[in-house]
Amino acid sequence: MAIRILIADDHAVFRNGLRVLLEKEPDMEVVGETGNGFDTIRAVSEMDLDILLLDLAMPGLSGSKVAEAVLKEKPQVAIVVLTMNEDEYYLQELFRMGVRGYVLKKSTGTDVVQAIRAAKKGEQYIDPALASLVISSYVGRQPRKAKGAKGVDLMTPRELEVLTLLAYGHTNAEIADKLCISERTVESHRNNIMSKLEFKSRAELVRFAIDHGMLKLS
Repeated sequence: MAIRILIADDHAVFRNGLRVLLEKEPDMEVVGETGNGFDTIRAVSEMDLDILLLDLAMPGLSGSKVAEAVLKEKPQVAIVVLTMNEDEYYLQELFRMGVRGYVLKKSTGTDVVQAIRAAKKGEQYIDPALASLVISSYVGRQPRKAKGAKGVDLMTPRELEVLTLLAYGHTNAEIADKLCISERTVESHRNNIMSKLEFKSRAELVRFAIDHGMLKLS
């Protein structure tokens, strides 16, 4: 029986490209497509499928919250994340939550196909570009305490909004669109956040957001 796949991504061109790629594989069948978080959860509940190919940055409901809802309702569905996000801590948390595969959108179609087959067998798959990150050693650990423990008090409500969206993997342009502000303003908020929290990388920002309850990944 073919591996039944649902593609969840808000870019129609990307979805179409994935469908063409996957349907060339004799053991794979794309049974549906969705473009936002809420539709994805609804589709998973109504469909008989094996794999959910899930974009993390979708409108309506973030990919991580979609994954959480799907794994709670249908734990037998294997989730393979498709993302631009290369942050180590975010990767670790998603695997700890139960995601089976983590593939960068810039990777080859071969990586996606391999991730799907691995996930169907109950295995974990990590994008080769991130192979140096050892997931298994982090599974089950308590989150490390991020720097800037009192940093929340130093930030404005708008900076907290921007921080949360950044941690979910949204680009400056996507944040600007969501908050109805300019990309330059987003970049200014981002710089202020990194300065106030004394962070040097986005991974630290993601860890801070998780540790302070801004993201729900587990």
